[in-house]
Amino acid sequence: MIARQAVYPLTLALVLAACGGASDPAKGAKADAKDAKADAKTEVIDTKRNDATSLDKAVTALDLSGPVPPEASTVFFTVDGALIPIGCYDSAKKKLEGGKDCLALVKAGDDVYLRSNSVEKLDKAGAPKSAMCQPGEDKPTSIGIPSVDSGETFDYAVFPKSMGKLINRADPETYSEKGRVASEDEKKALSELIKPDAELQINQSVTFDLDGDGQVDKLFSVYVVNPKDSEKLSYSGVLMQRGNAPGKWFPLLESRNDTETYTVRAFIDLDGDRSQEVWVNAVLTDGGGGDRIFKLKGDGAEPLAKWSCGI
Repeated sequence: MIARQAVYPLTLALVLAACGGASDPAKGAKADAKDAKADAKTEVIDTKRNDATSLDKAVTALDLSGPVPPEASTVFFTVDGALIPIGCYDSAKKKLEGGKDCLALVKAGDDVYLRSNSVEKLDKAGAPKSAMCQPGEDKPTSIGIPSVDSGETFDYAVFPKSMGKLINRADPETYSEKGRVASEDEKKALSELIKPDAELQINQSVTFDLDGDGQVDKLFSVYVVNPKDSEKLSYSGVLMQRGNAPGKWFPLLESRNDTETYTVRAFIDLDGDRSQEVWVNAVLTDGGGGDRIFKLKGDGAEPLAKWSCGI
């Protein structure tokens, strides 16, 4: 046993020497360097790669460069088979307007930014065209655009394209079942203002700094079902509280004994004065609807034009 154990170290040394191992450090280092050099020259080729569908290149964002108000005129559109102008700013007149008064500010071929919940794109303005909710008009007061003509749908559009980055859309959750809530104190204050003849219902609750003072303002869309006629509403309106005057509410718009409920869709500073205009959508119980933009004015607001689509 003793003699056999003495043989093992010698055998191990011979094996290591034959392999260029521990007994020859210089030779081992040279071999490693040679292997590394060979690896560096090896090119791995992916035979399954398709350059046409590769995602290596970053997705290019839309070019929304360009002037904005007050230096530039702007037009805001809703979309219903054509671009319906519901609010605009004329930089030459230094004036906010709405409806057909906005048409002259956009020329055929101008770049227009279009947006839906999941898609945004640029397209060229076309010729005057009647919207789907404006059948039979002798003189169209809306504008055609190729993408909409081909069947694409959008929520809104704006000219110039540079205004696309300045639209502040209301989160759909604000008018979902989860979002349309109010505290008991808020309900009490709203009820004291409108004096409902039945239970006050909350349609939307949205917050945003509308006047640029750094304090968040709050808006509630509310309605009251007429207790004598469930097909009508005894009250419907959008009520606002400024962040610098908590507890003080005033109506942005309101109606009584009608059939329309309101949803705040977005805030847009059309004239560049750092105070946001408010885009409101109205839906009637018969399925009709329309849109309007309101300019805040003190403890109230004034519309830039009539409701679109004739409501």
